Amino acid sequence: MENIKEIVRENLVKLRKERKLTQIELSQKIGYSDKAISRWETGEVTPDVETLNALAELYGIPIAAFFEKYTPERPKSTDERQQIARKIAVTLLGIVCVWFFAIIGYSRLGVLFHDRNWLVFIWAIPLSFAVAIYCNVKWGKRIVTLILASALCWTLLLAIYLQFVEFHTFMTFVSGVPIQIGIILLAFIRPTGKHKAEEA
Repeated sequence: MENIKEIVRENLVKLRKERKLTQIELSQKIGYSDKAISRWETGEVTPDVETLNALAELYGIPIAAFFEKYTPERPKSTDERQQIARKIAVTLLGIVCVWFFAIIGYSRLGVLFHDRNWLVFIWAIPLSFAVAIYCNVKWGKRIVTLILASALCWTLLLAIYLQFVEFHTFMTFVSGVPIQIGIILLAFIRPTGKHKAEEA
């Protein structure tokens, strides 16, 4: 019988690659460093049961699957597509809710502000990006979150400018420059592992 450590090592590599995750992306999802994941996949270290359980939950498999010869199953890709579709649907539902309340706000504010109630729709744009960021932080890729954060920054500044346009607040957009630089720099900073990143 093949060495159990070797079976675990092979399964770690195959499962990660099947999910099209890099070691860095996986490290961000489970809170370990990519160095730790590299050591697991080279067989230098075998992850503990707690870590294997976290990986099993992420991959949607029983923990026992790590100790058996891995054979990819066709239905899993279908399940994955369904999960992605569900996540997109939840995100879009959140955005639809924002615009639903914007329409209600538009009709209500029309009674009070006949010429400015259209601003409700302008404010709905950054709110939509905020909902998309919240959902993507939970489910998506980090780079998408950073792109959405850029969009949130500039649409929010646009909403503030239009809301107070009579005060000539064009300089509002200048404050977006350091924020945008910060977002770009975040793209180059890798998050460190939260748990025993180097020991595992």
